[in-house]
Amino acid sequence: MIPTKASERESFTLTKVEIEGIPNAHILESDSIDSLLVVPGRHLLGYRRQLAAFTATVTWIDALNAAKELPENLNELCTVTVMAEGCGHNLPTAVGCALDGAHYRGDNWIGVSRFALPNKEGQDYTDFDAKVTYMRMHSAAPVWLMLDTIATGATLIKGLTATFENCKKPKRILLAATCGSIVGTRKVVEFLQSEKIEVHVTFWGAAFGLWNDGTGLPWCHPDTIISGTTRGVTNRQIAGRLFNEIPGFCAVGDCSANFFDVEDAKRVLKEEEYKFSWRLPTL
Repeated sequence: MIPTKASERESFTLTKVEIEGIPNAHILESDSIDSLLVVPGRHLLGYRRQLAAFTATVTWIDALNAAKELPENLNELCTVTVMAEGCGHNLPTAVGCALDGAHYRGDNWIGVSRFALPNKEGQDYTDFDAKVTYMRMHSAAPVWLMLDTIATGATLIKGLTATFENCKKPKRILLAATCGSIVGTRKVVEFLQSEKIEVHVTFWGAAFGLWNDGTGLPWCHPDTIISGTTRGVTNRQIAGRLFNEIPGFCAVGDCSANFFDVEDAKRVLKEEEYKFSWRLPTL
């Protein structure tokens, strides 16, 4: 059952972390986030993943509310769903649930597709660009709630650039990196700062290192930062056992496929297992 009343919702820990280039960064931890990124993690797919993602999204908004990051006037708050992963989290309904039905501005939508760029000679990583395929920004407000998986940051920067050309820019963005790299999130923050927009970043579970394929967000990457809480330390130990300390084995895989194309998500995992010669155990 999806929790609705505040008394029924899960507990959480929000820890401020120091990350160069991301001045207002936090790591959020909870049972639902553990289920998305640790156990069952890559094996949590389809409708079951949508339920866990919705609960985690409600928890994130609860955490922002507890930290007094939401505007006092909720009419100054809106959601901006980045498709398709944001649909899997059901962001606008999560806001309604977290705020117990209190009034807020409606949802806005951005469809962005990412694609790999050809590697240049001597380049040891893959870079990406993105194109905006759909946009509905009719209900923009001064404060935006947004969430997305962030690898290189190309998708989100392209989507934000397009929205700023088609509606009034927000004063502030409350951004959740549901599985987010430090490298890509730093680029997003730099872009928003250049636009003179305040940003509050919440990494779910950990702030991840980025594998050189420009996609993988591994627990076992040397650049991954954990919260330092007991839960964070334990999750890193569990992840080490699950992923065999492989620094390129992604914590999340193909996010949209995880929600909406289960067979494709299984294929992606199988290909990753073959690449690293390691089979992710089912617990």
